[in-house]
Amino acid sequence: KTIRLPVHLVDKISKMRRVSLQMSEELGREPTDEELGDEIGIASGKVSQLKTVSIRPASLDAPISDDDSTEFGEIVGDEEAQTPFELLRDKNLRNEVGGLLDVLDDREKKIIFQRFGLDGGKPKTLEEVGKKFGVTRERIRQLQNIALSKLRRALSKKERPVDVELPVEA
Repeated sequence: KTIRLPVHLVDKISKMRRVSLQMSEELGREPTDEELGDEIGIASGKVSQLKTVSIRPASLDAPISDDDSTEFGEIVGDEEAQTPFELLRDKNLRNEVGGLLDVLDDREKKIIFQRFGLDGGKPKTLEEVGKKFGVTRERIRQLQNIALSKLRRALSKKERPVDVELPVEA
């Protein structure tokens, strides 16, 4: 998506760049925002704002070089992406937790899934879950604690325990 700057901003930015290059040659270094602002006749804060908006975004679809077919987006890492090890660990953990949940009845499973967001949604409050089941939040808390106790017992009986911390809610 293209972002267009107003014409008056483009004019100010080009003037700022031109004066900045000229001052760099004269001073032998980059001029400060204050020096540049004094020369152009605008506040130093405005100079830093103009510098910020003048940064040209790079397209992720742009080739890295003229002779290379690799695009910029192919080499930029995704900080949020999980490593293959993390994906495998999460899959194994889901499978083991899924096996543990078999000790619960359907109602308890639904409560645990909704309370902790195991159904892919965000975790719900005791009040929200209570409304869905037509009971008070106190009753949901009691049922949740019963379910968590069952899960703890099942977890302690397993030969190889899963690295999971079950919350305690008073």
